[in-house]
Amino acid sequence: MEHIDIQEIWKQNEVLLEQSRKFNVELLKEVKIDKAKSSLKGLLFLPISTLLFYTLVASYAMYFAVVNYDYWYFIFSGLLITFFSVWFIISSIKQLKIILSLDYNKEIIKIQEDLSKIKLAIVKNLRIAAWLLPFGPFIGLFLVKAILNIDLMEIIDFKMLITFGVTTVVLEIISFLILRALRPKNINKKWLNCLLMGNGSQVNDAIDFLQDIKTFQENNK
Repeated sequence: MEHIDIQEIWKQNEVLLEQSRKFNVELLKEVKIDKAKSSLKGLLFLPISTLLFYTLVASYAMYFAVVNYDYWYFIFSGLLITFFSVWFIISSIKQLKIILSLDYNKEIIKIQEDLSKIKLAIVKNLRIAAWLLPFGPFIGLFLVKAILNIDLMEIIDFKMLITFGVTTVVLEIISFLILRALRPKNINKKWLNCLLMGNGSQVNDAIDFLQDIKTFQENNK
C-alpha cells in the first residue's frame, strides 16, 4: 500500500513539474515575443520614411525631366532618379508587408526565418544604393540644377569631362565591390551587422529574443 502511494505521489509530482515547465515556457515565450514585437516597431520608421521620401523624389524627378526636355543629360538624370526611386519604393513596400504580416503564432524557427527575410529586404535597399552609385555624376548634375539652377555642362571643360569619366569608372568599381559584399551569404557577418546598427539591428535583437525561447525549450524537454 505504501509502495502504491509513493508511485502515485511521483506521478503527481511529474504532472506538476510538466505543468510548471509548460507554464514557464509559455510565460517566457510571451515575454520574449513582446520584446521582439517592440524591437520591430522601431524598425517600421525605416521603410515608411523611405517610402515617403522616394515618392516625393520620384515625383519631382519626373517633373524635372519634363521641364528640362531640351537637354538629354537632364532627361537622363531625371528618369534615372525616377527609376531608382520607384525601385526603393517597391522594396520598402515589400519590407513593410513582411513586417506587418509576421505571424507570432508560428513555430519559433519559422518566425526567425521570416525575420531573416526582413533583414534581407533591408540589405536589398543597400544593394539598390550600390547599383545607383556609378551614376553619381549624373545625380550631381541633377542636384546642382535642382538646388542652384546651374547647368554644370555649360561650364564644364575638357579636364572636368575627363574627371567626370574617371569618377564614373571609380564608382563602378566601388559599386561592384559593395554588391559582392552585400550578397545574401554574408547576411550574418559581423561587419554587416555593424553596418545595419540602428537600421536593421532590431531584427537581430528580435531573433535573439526568440532564440532564448528555443534554447529554453530544448533545455527543458
